[in-house]
Amino acid sequence: MLGPAEIEFISRVSIFAAMPDESLQHIAALAHRVDYDGPTTIFHEGEPAREMVVVLSGELEVRKRGRDGGDARIATLRPGDVAGEMSLIDIQPRSAAVRALGPSALVVLTHADLASLYREDPHAYTIFIMNIAREISRRLRRVDGLLANLLLEVQEVWAHAVDATSSIGIARRRGGGADT
Repeated sequence: MLGPAEIEFISRVSIFAAMPDESLQHIAALAHRVDYDGPTTIFHEGEPAREMVVVLSGELEVRKRGRDGGDARIATLRPGDVAGEMSLIDIQPRSAAVRALGPSALVVLTHADLASLYREDPHAYTIFIMNIAREISRRLRRVDGLLANLLLEVQEVWAHAVDATSSIGIARRRGGGADT
């Protein structure tokens, strides 16, 4: 169960937007707070998902493995940010690892908490799920923009490389190349 300070905090978090006070109190009764003293892994990529977290304090890093087995930081989460909500929606294994970088406090909501909310307050459950969908949509739009910019940069580098290669070929055909 969350206390008044945590309830006030989560009332300003996007996934709880437009939530009636009584529904927010219901969620606060279901959720619990977890505190970490230092760096700690919260979620491992690929593990079964059973909960989501809201950052109350501290910083979390989100890391994703690549094809080569290396991993990269794809996000830093700060107070008010959410992690693990995707897996509660799609019921898939964790898509990334999440690690507390130092002392931190989190609000935790489990699958069982959401099932209880669904049974006892379907209106609040609907608002909550819609807010999560909006959050995921915002993230997807941001990633689309980043991906488009990255692809444009790659295309520009590729075009310059092709131009440079073409210039070398022209110089070679004219007899000016060093490899004759």
